[in-house]
Amino acid sequence: MGRFERPAVPDDVERHLEAATSRARRSVLDPLARERGTGTVGFPRRLNLPSLDGTTAAAVQVDETTCGSAVLAMLGLAGDPLAALRLASGDPASRFARLQHAVQAATNRRGLVVAGWPRTYGTPPWGAARFASYGGVRYTHRVAGSRALLEAAVASARAGIPVPLYTGGDVTGGWGSAVPRHVVLLTLADGEGAAGSAVLYEPSGAGLHTVPVAALLDPPPARSGGADVSHSTGERTAARVRKALTAALGGWPHIAWVLLPERAGRWHGDDVRVTMEAT
Repeated sequence: MGRFERPAVPDDVERHLEAATSRARRSVLDPLARERGTGTVGFPRRLNLPSLDGTTAAAVQVDETTCGSAVLAMLGLAGDPLAALRLASGDPASRFARLQHAVQAATNRRGLVVAGWPRTYGTPPWGAARFASYGGVRYTHRVAGSRALLEAAVASARAGIPVPLYTGGDVTGGWGSAVPRHVVLLTLADGEGAAGSAVLYEPSGAGLHTVPVAALLDPPPARSGGADVSHSTGERTAARVRKALTAALGGWPHIAWVLLPERAGRWHGDDVRVTMEAT
């Protein structure tokens, strides 16, 4: 796992899970379902919330503005078994919805200067970085302007630390599409270098999408013309990868911003945990 190991399970969580089924235990200790492996390109799986009683509830964002909040909440739950247990002990869907709104309120308190970030814009990258934590690891934010930055994100996932990614379009679709528009979570990656597969949690559909690491680092180009080329095996494979990558990025073609692990610290989810306890 490298220098970033998965958070230890507190004794009180272990005691509480002694009577739980193996499925319930996995859902609490592995909220991102990373033990299930990387899966198959083009065949997304659904991510369900932790549950002790077998309730099946998708880890889906509650509205069009809470993609970042859902990602940060799942990141925090994956790094805090006690928080995951608390969510699993009640109505997971209701508690997850409340947690998303609490996270959004915490991340949007400050905008670029003083004023609060408009809720309709979702979660600002700097607010997300200020809040985000996986166990004791804190994050910083960077504009995605180089392959090296994406390589660092993949390396973090390979070391066991999930990485939030902001996605969007480019200036060809207007400046409105070029800014960060959606947030997904790079949960897992295997292989070395550009080899291997990566898994991304996409909150609008609660999907776990598998894509080649190579495609994440260097997205396949748009489909070229020519009947011979478009029907070749290579073009069909590239089209399948493009489709899988676009779905994994929430329908957007590019990664616009990255939150990378930076230092040790406390998960700010402690500040909103009362929201779940009160439900």
